Amino acid sequence: MTSSILTQFLIDITRGPLKHDFAADRAGVVAASRLSEAMQAAVLGQDVGTLWLAGAHPMALLYFARSCGWDNPRYYQCLSDAELRRVVPGAVEPASRPEPPQRHR
Repeated sequence: MTSSILTQFLIDITRGPLKHDFAADRAGVVAASRLSEAMQAAVLGQDVGTLWLAGAHPMALLYFARSCGWDNPRYYQCLSDAELRRVVPGAVEPASRPEPPQRHR
C-alpha cells in the first residue's frame, strides 16, 4: 500500500464520496477499502500517529483528526509524539516535550 492510497482514502471519508457512508458504517467502509489490515486498524482506532508514520498527507490527516473530534493541540502533539517514535523506536517519552511541529491560529 502506498501513502497516496492512504491519503486518498482519508480524503474520501472526510470530504469526499465516502463521507456519509463512513459516518453511518465506519467498519464496513474501512473493510471495503484497499488499506492494509494495519492501516484499517489505525483508521478505526483513530491512531493518527501511525497514519502519519505511514505517510498520510498532513492536511488529509488533519481533516481526519477533526472529523474524529480532535482539536489542533491534540493533533500536533500526536504528530510530535509519532516523530519521537520514528527517531527512537520504543523510546520513553522525555519529561519535557518538544513543541508541536506547527501552530495555526
